[in-house]
Amino acid sequence: MARILAIDYGAKRTGIAVTDELKLIASGLTTVRTHDLESFLKDYFEKEKVELVLIGEPKQVDGTHSENEERIIHFINRFKKVFPTMPVSYTHLTLPTSDL
Repeated sequence: MARILAIDYGAKRTGIAVTDELKLIASGLTTVRTHDLESFLKDYFEKEKVELVLIGEPKQVDGTHSENEERIIHFINRFKKVFPTMPVSYTHLTLPTSDL
């Protein structure tokens, strides 16, 4: 079974999370320097079976795109060239708010 890998792309550091093989639980995996992200992903994809990469779409509180949007789009275009067979999804995730 394959995992889903999620990327929280940043200008200097990028957070990586991954599901278990049953895709029931997602956990933070690591944070890597963004400069090293491509080589980290190459190594990870060689070791683990990944069926989908999710890339978070950051939004401002008012719903507008963040200042990181342009860098993320550039990364996605590069990702598709380097990993042409890996499905990738760029999505804005809305998390439920807590009443606490």
